[in-house]
Amino acid sequence: MGLDKDIWRGGMIGAGAWAANQLEAWQGVDGAQIVALCDRHPERVGPIAEHFGVERIYPDFANMLSHEKLDFVDICTRPYSHAALVRQAIGQGLQILCQKPFCTSLKEAEDIIAECEQAGVRLMVNENFRWQAWYRKAKELLGEGAIGKPFQAKIQERCRATLPRFVSAQAYMAEMPKLILYEMGVHYLDTLRFLFGEPETVTARLQHVSPLVQGEDVQVILLAYPDMTALVDSSWASVPVPGWDVPMDGREALIARLEIDGPLGTIFLGPDGILHLYRDGEHQTWPFPDTTEAESRVITQRHFISCLDSGAEFETSGRETLKTMALLWSCYRSAEEGKTLHPFC
Repeated sequence: MGLDKDIWRGGMIGAGAWAANQLEAWQGVDGAQIVALCDRHPERVGPIAEHFGVERIYPDFANMLSHEKLDFVDICTRPYSHAALVRQAIGQGLQILCQKPFCTSLKEAEDIIAECEQAGVRLMVNENFRWQAWYRKAKELLGEGAIGKPFQAKIQERCRATLPRFVSAQAYMAEMPKLILYEMGVHYLDTLRFLFGEPETVTARLQHVSPLVQGEDVQVILLAYPDMTALVDSSWASVPVPGWDVPMDGREALIARLEIDGPLGTIFLGPDGILHLYRDGEHQTWPFPDTTEAESRVITQRHFISCLDSGAEFETSGRETLKTMALLWSCYRSAEEGKTLHPFC
């Protein structure tokens, strides 16, 4: 059952590179307000709080909890801190929105989700790719039978993120022992689950190319469904091809390429953010603006608040996210062991 508050008062943990995106998105969510922000680094928490009009700042979560009356917490920190912070929020009975990737192992995620459920605390993982409008439209076309029963899908990406230099606002990622699959592959796995459901088997191969990062920066993942095969093929160490990986005019890619083939047609999403439907003698397009990714963060957070109001289940609840994380850790095991695995057995 929902609580239908007039205003949900939230506290955000973390004022790092991603916090500005979260705070900007919260400004587009009616019925919720971030009233407090905490971070261990005073030099960055003050300026970002001032920029977004967050009135109260704290050096840590415990301090914030002791001074604020909150309804929910937005955990915007590195994955290794998720378990401890979620447990603190559980202790205060706060509803929880937590960044992806969720926790540092499947066992840790399972334990935390069980603790939330036992305490009656609602947990949503902030997996926002599935809320991007081009993926929602692709899902709609699949549901309408626009291409018939799909038999093949691909998500493909080439970019220069780890060579010839490491490029990321989140500089700490260069030291992560698990990188492209953990940070970006989890988005693609969740998106494929959103579009097609649960695969029967997974086969993965990971490569570490750039000496500037500790973790893998190339991933090839094959998901086998009863009547379909899905491929994730992405590299952060490759030179992108104009017109294929990035728009011809030199702009940055809005999104990785998506191709879905069925007997009646093909759905194609290009790096320019235009979704195409090709059928024999027919071509339709749906252009999406360059604000689509940012808008998806607003929509994701609106979903969180809407479900708190209504009592409806989160699309990416903790229990649902366990399926994505089981798939992710099966990919790592497959790459390590050189085997095809059944992720949900």
